[in-house]
Amino acid sequence: MDFFTVLDQIVILFLLLVVGYWARVSGALDRQGIQGLTSFLVRFALPAMIIESLQVPFTDQLLGQGEEVLLLALVFYLIAFVVAWPLPRLLGVTGLGSGTYQFLLAFPNVAFMGFPVISAIFGKGALFYASMYMLPFNLLIFTVGILMLKRTGGGLSDLDPKILLNPGVTAVVIGLIFFLTSFTLPGPIGGAVTLLGDLTTPLSMIVIGGVLAEMALKSIFSNWRIYVVSAMRLLVMPLLTWAILRSFITDPLMLGVPVILAAMPSAANAVLLAEEYKSDAELASQGVFISTLFCIITIPMIAELVT
Repeated sequence: MDFFTVLDQIVILFLLLVVGYWARVSGALDRQGIQGLTSFLVRFALPAMIIESLQVPFTDQLLGQGEEVLLLALVFYLIAFVVAWPLPRLLGVTGLGSGTYQFLLAFPNVAFMGFPVISAIFGKGALFYASMYMLPFNLLIFTVGILMLKRTGGGLSDLDPKILLNPGVTAVVIGLIFFLTSFTLPGPIGGAVTLLGDLTTPLSMIVIGGVLAEMALKSIFSNWRIYVVSAMRLLVMPLLTWAILRSFITDPLMLGVPVILAAMPSAANAVLLAEEYKSDAELASQGVFISTLFCIITIPMIAELVT
């Protein structure tokens, strides 16, 4: 693994975050603009990226390997939810922020950072497995994840069935149908979907930077709970995933992909969905920022474990 390849990806994300920060400070981006970009990302760019990631030719071998990756992903999320659920009580947190801490721990940054890092470590051929890993990620982040962010006090708000029909879940279903039927989007449409999906990463980091600009600089670094959650996200989760999976997975690639993805910082979706569903977007921005800052140290360490 090339350490500087991983470093380059992280620096790129931080530079985009700085752009968003400066855009908000300079007035080029206001609160209404951040909310508008967030809605655009959640409703259009993210779904396009999901569909585009599944535009690969169907084969029986890929299907079999994809099923194995899906099973491994479900094992990981089971681990993540078991660890994340009691977290607010352990941290002494109540109210709206309790679900945000759970979200930050349970969901890694699979797409925005996971894809380029997986490609750098295992090669572009491994991106299909990362895409299959994203199927339960997207289904869960747009269902369980939203419920976490909407959590208040001692329980969850009433489940609105419309949550299950959100653009993220719809895109997963459409993308999976396209893969299973080997349907390829026609040239102009496929090109438009690809370009639209490519907007997701830069715009997401710009939104995060804009939200951070609305916070006092001291408050970004002064929340000790964020450091605890980030350490669990970056070290405990991948090490726990590795310890459980290595006993019955012998293929280095099949073991390496879920472990590396589990080592990613907190999902940038935390900020987008917290903004969209009126949760604690500032806390989510803190968690994404701090975990992304420290992943430059932890990702190479975890990569050495599985390569």
